[in-house]
Amino acid sequence: MKLRILFVLGMVLLAVWALLPLHTVSAETKVLYEGDSIYNHIRIDQAGEERCMLFGRYKDKRQTCLNMSKPDVSIFEYTGMMFVGFLFHPDTKDVALIGLGGGYVPTVFSRHLPSVRIDSIEVDPLVYKMAQKYFFVKAAPMQTFTVADGRQYLRKTDRKYDQIWVDAFNTDYIPVHLTTKEFLQLAKSRLTKNGIVVQNVHNSNKLFDAQVSTFRAVFANVFIFNGKSSGNAIIVASDNPLYRPSDFKQSLKSRARIGEIRLKEEAHKYAPVIEIAKASVLTDDYNPANFLLHQEHR
Repeated sequence: MKLRILFVLGMVLLAVWALLPLHTVSAETKVLYEGDSIYNHIRIDQAGEERCMLFGRYKDKRQTCLNMSKPDVSIFEYTGMMFVGFLFHPDTKDVALIGLGGGYVPTVFSRHLPSVRIDSIEVDPLVYKMAQKYFFVKAAPMQTFTVADGRQYLRKTDRKYDQIWVDAFNTDYIPVHLTTKEFLQLAKSRLTKNGIVVQNVHNSNKLFDAQVSTFRAVFANVFIFNGKSSGNAIIVASDNPLYRPSDFKQSLKSRARIGEIRLKEEAHKYAPVIEIAKASVLTDDYNPANFLLHQEHR
């Protein structure tokens, strides 16, 4: 009888354990920090030379990872892909980055693009604090860091940018006000004559269709780059790009690589034909972005 009771209790405990969030780390991984901000549950892990910032309570939802001995190496495919912006606009002077994470992009700029101004905007003050403390983010002579909502920053600034990069979401959630037609119109108004918007998205869900449709409703030219080893895609949009993918051989002559990022390899991820399902344009009045984010393509 006692054995039967112990067996039942064991099965109950096993069932309860299976329902708990996956919040364990391997013996080789050291948790450097864990806490909550007003926006995110944040953890900083380190395994060997790799240090990661994670949002949420699941180990696989990494926001930023850096090799601490080689911090300019792109661990995530999409971070390298975003630099295709320099194929469209090689002589870029000013960039706005919405979404800081652990600061991989500003790190690359400080090391390999020191003459390019980059203004980084991060809505979460704790993310910025963690980026400073654990990823050694600090303002270089051509860099600024602002804790603010990215849309409000663009609304208030009078600066014009050659490139505006948007990377302000994780695998669970996307700020809907940064996906709408009105937001893209605002970003467009803050571009120079040949300026571009570069946005990191996921291409395996129905939100991707809606985002491409929304970009096409605002910009005359929309280009898609699909990751080869990930579900990430990069959308590049512009009314008047200096170069198009057909001209990349020419733009590569002026800038073939940025540190460890080989732009020719990233250029090959351009997808000239993109088939998307019919989708409504996302607006401030109608925006089911987070519903679509969790719906896979059929």
